[in-house]
Amino acid sequence: MRLLLSGAHLTPALAMIDFIKANHPEHELFFVGRLYSQEKLGQKAVEQLEVSKRQVKFIPFAAPKFVNYSFLAKLNSLLTFPKVLRQAREILLREKIDLFLSFGSYLAVPFALAAKSLQIPIITHEQTVVMGKANKFIATLADKVAISHPQTKKYLGKTDAVLTGNPVRARLFAKDLRRPTWIDKDAKNIILVMGGNQGSFVINDVLQKALPELLVNYTVIHQCGRANKLKNPLEHLSKFKQTLPKKLQDNYFIKEWIEDEDLFWIYQHSKFAISRAGANAILELSLTPLPAILIPLPNTYQDEQMANAVAMQKVNGALILQQNFLSGETLLDSVHHMEDNYKEMRLDLARNTNYLDASAKLYQLMVEVHKLRQRS
Repeated sequence: MRLLLSGAHLTPALAMIDFIKANHPEHELFFVGRLYSQEKLGQKAVEQLEVSKRQVKFIPFAAPKFVNYSFLAKLNSLLTFPKVLRQAREILLREKIDLFLSFGSYLAVPFALAAKSLQIPIITHEQTVVMGKANKFIATLADKVAISHPQTKKYLGKTDAVLTGNPVRARLFAKDLRRPTWIDKDAKNIILVMGGNQGSFVINDVLQKALPELLVNYTVIHQCGRANKLKNPLEHLSKFKQTLPKKLQDNYFIKEWIEDEDLFWIYQHSKFAISRAGANAILELSLTPLPAILIPLPNTYQDEQMANAVAMQKVNGALILQQNFLSGETLLDSVHHMEDNYKEMRLDLARNTNYLDASAKLYQLMVEVHKLRQRS
């Protein structure tokens, strides 16, 4: 098969790429993705880096959004959509795609419509409990809808759904991971701080206020996000680091983006994490298992990040710190709480986290859908 994957939800897409390349190398893979995670601000996405690293052809694509925009912006999106749809059809035909696997988001919509018009089978996968608007629409076109949580079925109405779980990068569980070369051998009491694929300027700013106290007792490894037209967090935080006493500087490591193998080692050697509450971050933290202070991104669709955080909190794996209460002081208070409880929380996570072999289940679903379409 010649398979096209897309997904602003990058982690499960990468997990599927890794699984297929490792277990079914006879298939040819293509990935359509964004060059910019925030186009207006010029913030580069990590999709091309991670996909190309896996020797999969990356096809850059931009698609209009129809939400959270002004009337004029929505009108412009509507007027440009036919051209975008035509471009999606051309890509599907040029690459001779046999099946389209979507991991949601607005970028997948024109490809789902184009695939439907070309009678190319479609599978869409939903990572979160709450199904996003784009995926709700794509689900009406898809041959099969794969979901990570049984609760998601209520958002699909009469549409059939298959519970596969959420694909996880296989190396997450590896026992032969090496310490990243950029982390000192003496690093101990590690706290991992991350704000999702795009980083979080809010978390960056508050963390900076807490760092002088945190770094006395902890090593902080901080994924700060890539620069955009307004801010360059790596440059700003690096300059701030230079103002700290040398002993504290040695306990602070900053990266725009932490690559897989390094991240998985950090998961396995950290005390706890400070993180946003995206579905994929929650899953990997739970499976590691690594307790976390979760700061859900507010104003997400149907407050999905809070729903993710509550699910982890219910099994005593997380402490929720809402953004409107976030400050240097409340962050330090939360760290003190985690210090007292992280061992128990880690055990509770290990007891309560169920792992589905989602990549294998999703792959099998793809094979079945492709075979059924060939017979019809």
